[in-house]
Amino acid sequence: MQLRGTYKEIWQISYPVILGSIAHSVNQLIDTAFLGHSSKTALEAITIGGIFYFVFVFIAGGLARGSQVIIARYSGENKTHKIGIAFDHLLLISIVLSGFLMLFFHFGSPTVLNFVIKSKAIQIDALEYIQKMNYAVLPVVLGFAFNGFYTGIGKTKIITIATLGMALTNIVLGYIFIFGKFGFEPMGIKGAGIATAVADTVLFFIYTIHFFSFKLPEKYNAFTFKSIQFSQIISIIRLSTPIVLQNIIGIGSWWYFFLSVEKLGEQELAVSGILKSIFTFIGIPVWSLASTSNTIISNIIGQNRIDDVIPVLKKILVVSVGISMSINVLIVLFAYPVLSIFTNDIQIIHDAIPPFYTLMIAMLFFSSSMIMNFGITGTGATFVPTIVELFCCTFYVIYCYYFIQLLHSPLYISWGCEVIYWFTLFVFTSIYWMGGFWRRYIKNIDMTA
Repeated sequence: MQLRGTYKEIWQISYPVILGSIAHSVNQLIDTAFLGHSSKTALEAITIGGIFYFVFVFIAGGLARGSQVIIARYSGENKTHKIGIAFDHLLLISIVLSGFLMLFFHFGSPTVLNFVIKSKAIQIDALEYIQKMNYAVLPVVLGFAFNGFYTGIGKTKIITIATLGMALTNIVLGYIFIFGKFGFEPMGIKGAGIATAVADTVLFFIYTIHFFSFKLPEKYNAFTFKSIQFSQIISIIRLSTPIVLQNIIGIGSWWYFFLSVEKLGEQELAVSGILKSIFTFIGIPVWSLASTSNTIISNIIGQNRIDDVIPVLKKILVVSVGISMSINVLIVLFAYPVLSIFTNDIQIIHDAIPPFYTLMIAMLFFSSSMIMNFGITGTGATFVPTIVELFCCTFYVIYCYYFIQLLHSPLYISWGCEVIYWFTLFVFTSIYWMGGFWRRYIKNIDMTA
């Protein structure tokens, strides 16, 4: 499917991803909200444990994004038969990766968490959560692969359906297992892990059922597995490795922030856990549009319409900034009601207000810098965002170390690291696009015969 990059197409591809991402984020929001009304220790543990889990699981997200660039480029070039071959090889790599991740979480998590978390109670709860989530590593990783496939071909409505099914599963099971309903014993954070693991498995099954029901293997030459093409594996890994490193650096830096906050105190960590969930939720339209920019730009380059890249990028920026700012204004106006969703502790809500406004300042830069960063990935120059990420996260970590570790600053200053990160990302990506540097690094992604 060759895309034109109109506002209509941008919205048609983005809105199912936005709706799906909202449903996906309900997993984190529900876990945070339920545990916020259940146990403060569990709320703190799921903040650190959840980020630790996704630092490594997002390796699969990087592979999916790299493959998304390949699939979108093949789509733009009308090489439909190669899309399935790329997807098959992504699935093979994902299965192997899942095995390594499950072994790491099982044997490595106790050592890592005991080393980095000060509170013994938080250590125990975080490990409990990760052990339950480990059962869902394979469907989570394969779910990333399907997400990359559907986004790459521009058919994103199934993402909404699948993630809605996942979210509903997590809400129902989370309520039952965390609080102990319908004859079950209250399981707290253990119940949250079980509910989320089952929900992620439901997501994968919905993707699989849709994939075969609509005969997509025949249409895209998928699930043939006639032979392993190492050139295709190399192409995926070459494009994806910088994205994987980018994810590890970015999420790892975020994890460092929360580990630093934990040393300020359990109250500060509980507040930051709630702010993390809010940030994840209100950032949904931007993340979704960023993924759309990845697909459309790669597709347009596949059509050899290089001069249309900047106009399309500007259109996506207009949509992203417009939606993001509208949401931010509404949330700022109703800060107390929003925060009360996550906890009934008045003191936590009161303490969350100052850093909440700091986070809103960061969001001013987030809505545009994220689009431009993912747009670079769409050109195939995946190493560029990684270099930029390294610079931005260096400033981020230095800020955290100085203001949190050394000065023990209040949370509204501590969360200033988000302002630093998104502002520096905005500066670097703006220079890259406006300076015309992007034209020099457009990559040919086809290494197959």
